[in-house]
Amino acid sequence: MFLNQPYKSNLLSYHGPMTIDWISFMVNYIRDMVVAEQPVIKKLYKVFVELVQNVSFYSVDVRKNQVNPDCRRGTGWVIIDEDQKYFYVSTGNLIMATHGPILKKNCDEINSLDEEQLRELKRQTRVQSDVKDVGAHIGLIHTGIISGNPLEISISPVDNIYSFFRIGVKVDKTINN
Repeated sequence: MFLNQPYKSNLLSYHGPMTIDWISFMVNYIRDMVVAEQPVIKKLYKVFVELVQNVSFYSVDVRKNQVNPDCRRGTGWVIIDEDQKYFYVSTGNLIMATHGPILKKNCDEINSLDEEQLRELKRQTRVQSDVKDVGAHIGLIHTGIISGNPLEISISPVDNIYSFFRIGVKVDKTINN
């Protein structure tokens, strides 16, 4: 997670519970602190929101909220780095080991498709949403569409029950018309 990469500059590092309020606060931080053209900043915060929402909603490491017990607080980490060409958004969180192969299959499928195919997959997946929970899958598809870059994932077994899921996405600093 913390590799010595002197060519990258860190903009954000966080490990802990991720709530909707925290996500909203961090989106404002990104808008205020990141130096780039507005369409690039918009892409960056959209990718950030998709990835940290997945941590918030699907991490099996959940912190209790004393004030609002119904508020889910999935725990994990997020990092935003940059170099001359890209912003890099990475998240990591604990998942059920049985979910690892499904996530890998979904990400491999997303990485094999072009933008138009991803949009069609998103439409088809939305239709299935009445039958099964496809929220994380739609979010990953949307991340692929927004970034225009492959999803880089790793899944590491923790034990027989849990695995650690890491996903990283590059956001180009130049606007491609």
